[in-house]
This record gives sequence, structure tokens and C-alpha cells, in this order.
Amino acid sequence: MQVETKIEEQIQTLLNNTIILNRRYLDDEQLQRVEQFKVLKEIFDVDVRDKEIRELSSHFAPMFRQDHPVHLSVYGKTGTGKTVTVLYLLNLFHSLCLKKGVEMKYIHLDLSTPKPCFRALNDLACLLDAAKRYKKGISLDELMGRIEDRIKSYTGYFVLFVDEVDHVRTDLDSFLKFLVKRLPQTIPSRLILVFSSNRLNWQENIDPRIKSFLKMNELFFAPYNALDLQKILALRIEKALNPKMVESGVLEKIAAVSSRNHGDARKAVELLSKSAQMAEKEGVPITLDLVDRAYDEIERDKYAAMIKSSPKQLQAALYSILSVPPSSHKPMQTGDAYNAYSAFCGKVGLRALTQRAFSDIVSELDMYGFIQARILSHGRYGRTKEIAVKLPPEVVLKIKHVVLLEFDLNPLARF
Repeated sequence: MQVETKIEEQIQTLLNNTIILNRRYLDDEQLQRVEQFKVLKEIFDVDVRDKEIRELSSHFAPMFRQDHPVHLSVYGKTGTGKTVTVLYLLNLFHSLCLKKGVEMKYIHLDLSTPKPCFRALNDLACLLDAAKRYKKGISLDELMGRIEDRIKSYTGYFVLFVDEVDHVRTDLDSFLKFLVKRLPQTIPSRLILVFSSNRLNWQENIDPRIKSFLKMNELFFAPYNALDLQKILALRIEKALNPKMVESGVLEKIAAVSSRNHGDARKAVELLSKSAQMAEKEGVPITLDLVDRAYDEIERDKYAAMIKSSPKQLQAALYSILSVPPSSHKPMQTGDAYNAYSAFCGKVGLRALTQRAFSDIVSELDMYGFIQARILSHGRYGRTKEIAVKLPPEVVLKIKHVVLLEFDLNPLARF
């Protein structure tokens, strides 16, 4: 058979077994904000996040009787829908205010990447057309003044939604002091601050004097349960996939696995998307077995992607720990791992860190979930760390393969 014929037959097979009809609905980043809101409306219409919507509505209801709501702090793990839910409702409240003759404006300050106070306020100034992007040569006080001058012309309700407020990593106190104490005193509009964070304790380290001014209601977004995830996934299947190519029980299984492991809607949709991609590539329907395979591949890819983007020292440390032969007599100690790390550094031409610095890397690897490290006290003989590797063998093999390639080494060779 000629190669052209093979290619044509392969393409025709894929077309005949098409599963993904609209890939954009499997990735919210590809959807415009209006399309995201339409999807959210359909999700909210089947009572997903009904409790949180009621609480948000109650919080902002005083605007419609010319009263001033207090500030609001929204908490919840990644993927629980905090940002999109708040934005959807702020957009809805804005439309209702227009109908009822209430002046209301809202701004979304996205701090999803860590940045210092100046950059965070500069982002806000750019949203208000009060400054250019990261303009140099002006002081923090001048930047604050430009923001105030821009808002002074507005007299209605001004809602500022600060997304991931804990990402202001340098001088959070100055950032909050400006928003909480200074800004309300210098603008005629009624300022309502809405903060969101994945961390429940983000307020613990701020200045007590700011805390005393920061009177807030709090709203917690719990992880999605299996029933909510079923409703979300059913909508995605309807909009993105060929339902005839999804076997019975697939939706329920993805929802059950996701609710049990994390309750993250984004990860649940990612698992559905990965399953659809694998099924389409193989020319078969999405089956329960294929969902298991897709889950395993996502886990492998997640760890591999994380270590691939990590510094060389962290890569070398992890590879060395994974390469220490397990012993049935005693657990792995920091000293054993450090010896393997020093030997590996010598082979790849990398300068080995001190044992103290290596111990810090071990703690970092523990934080990322690559290993488990616990500190044991031996009294007057000091303390040591016991290191355990709980990753599946296939994930360990994938990580070692990736690290060797990062050091330009042959993964089939022995190190």
C-alpha cells in the first residue's frame, strides 16, 4: 500500500471516530469571557454553587437600598470556581444596578503571579488608565496619587476585586494600607474590596493596625462534590464531545475520582479531555479503562513537567534520591542521599552543594510531593531526616528519564 493511501485511510478513520467536536469547551483559557459566563449560567442553573451564590447576593444586596456593604474575603482551593463565580456575579450585579439606576463599577485586579506592592498597584493603575505598564521613574506615593485622581471622578459604588491577594510578596502591608485606609478617605465613591486567596491564613502576618480597619465578611468555597462535578462534566460533554463515543459510567467515574482526590473542576475537565484525546487517537470510544490510563498519564506528566522546569540542583538531588537502592533493614537517611547526590554531581560536572543546603532541597522536594521527609531526633546525637519515596514505579522511571535528558545524558545508560 502506498504511503498516500495509508495517510488517507488514517485520516478517514480519525474522522469516522471523531470524539472532540469543540475543543475550546475543554479548556476555559480558550473561551472568551462572554462564553465563560454563558457556561457558568448553565452550571448555576442546575444549582451548582447555589449556597455561595446566595451568600454573595446577600452580601451585595445593601447596594440596592443605598447602603454600604463591608469588604469581603473569599477562600477556597484552586479549581473551586472562586474567581469565575465572583466575576460572573459582579457582572450580573452591574447589569441589575443599571436597571435600577444605581451607579456601580467593578475592576478585576488579577494577581495570579507573585509580584511586589509597586507592580500590583501599577497593574491597578493600568486597568484604570492612570499609568503605563510598569512605568519607571515614579515613586510609590505618586502612583497611589494617580490611582486616586482617576477614581475621584466616580461617585457610585466602586468594587475592587483583588484576585490572589497573598501573591503580593513584597510589602503587603503598604498595599493593603493604601486600599483599606487611604483610598476610602480620598475618593467620593463607596469602595467595596473583595479579596480572594487559596490560603486561609493570608491575613495572619499583616499589620494589626490594618487588621483593625479591615472589617470583612468571609466566604469559603468548598471543593466540588461528585454530584456537582457530574453536572459540570455533563455540560462539557454536551458542548465539546460526541456523546455517542462516551461509554456509560465514564462521567460518573471521572466525577468520583476527582471529588475523592481534589474536588477541582479544572482537573476533572482535564481528565475528561485527556481521555477524549487518547480515545480519538486510538479510534475507540471513551471507556472506564481508558479513563484509568488517562489518569495515570496525567500524573506522570505532572511530575515530569514540574521537575523539567526546576533548577539543576533540585533535579540532581531528586534523581540521586530516586536512585538510592531501597533497603529492607533501615530507611534512607539524609547522609545516604547526599553521598549519592555528590557522586552524581561529579559525573555530570555540577558543583555539589553543602550538606546543609542539600537538606533544604530535600525539604523543598517534600513540599512538592516528590518524596516524604520527616525529622527524627536522636537526643545528644543530633537530628536527621528519614526520606521515603512513595511515587509509583512508572512515575519514578519517567522522572529519572526526564532528568537524564536535562543533563544531556543517555537515559539507557546506567548512572
